Amino acid sequence: MYSGKLVKYYDDLYHIKDYHIESIFIENNSKLNKVLDVGCGTGTHLKNLFKDGRIFYGIDISKEMIELANNKFHNYSICYFKNCSIDKFTETNNFDTIISMFNIVNHILDRKDLESYFKSISELLSDDGTFIFDCFNSDAVVDDEPRHTLKEVVSKAEGGRYLMDGTTTFDYDTGYMRMDNNVRVFHLEEEVDSFDYTLEHRIWLSDFLEEMIEKYNMTVEKVVSNSDYESEITQKDYKITFVCKRRI
Repeated sequence: MYSGKLVKYYDDLYHIKDYHIESIFIENNSKLNKVLDVGCGTGTHLKNLFKDGRIFYGIDISKEMIELANNKFHNYSICYFKNCSIDKFTETNNFDTIISMFNIVNHILDRKDLESYFKSISELLSDDGTFIFDCFNSDAVVDDEPRHTLKEVVSKAEGGRYLMDGTTTFDYDTGYMRMDNNVRVFHLEEEVDSFDYTLEHRIWLSDFLEEMIEKYNMTVEKVVSNSDYESEITQKDYKITFVCKRRI
């Protein structure tokens, strides 16, 4: 899924994502002595959360993303990254906080795998530990017609920009959503590269996610809109964030 040229340009392409605000929300809603980031990508959330004395672990199924994360943290002695899925992660439990951001839950397409995911999260959390994840709001996605988008992203490098041409399709019966993207890379108005990538998601109903959380010994403390991380969710909020606690 995340490989090749997408990985090469990933941090620059998504630098407009507000990791800082998301990290403040995580900071304000959890203890961060020992943290696991599931689906960590290149480690940007952990870098925003870093403070001396905190121990960070990040896992991702993309080997190339983990390589970038290791390069980003090569001067940090208490940050550990591993290329694996959550069910293959062998570190001992007692994580104060586990995070799983950028709709990782929706990248899990099979119910059995989703159950394994929540079970593993619960087993790795300490008593009263916090699990924070975001996802697509099923109500908003169902109401939103499949669409074509054309978006320009200005690069952090002077004179660079990306033109992203995307098409989203959604199957209302199965909840599967597919995003096909073409990215053209420009420098000083000259096209210097291009690539295609596809993201597949499954839009899980919010009530079903809450059932999974409860089933695996956790409780939902709150669900907020990603628009400001303060408001209660509405049917129009496309992205939402859950804050959960493991029951003692």
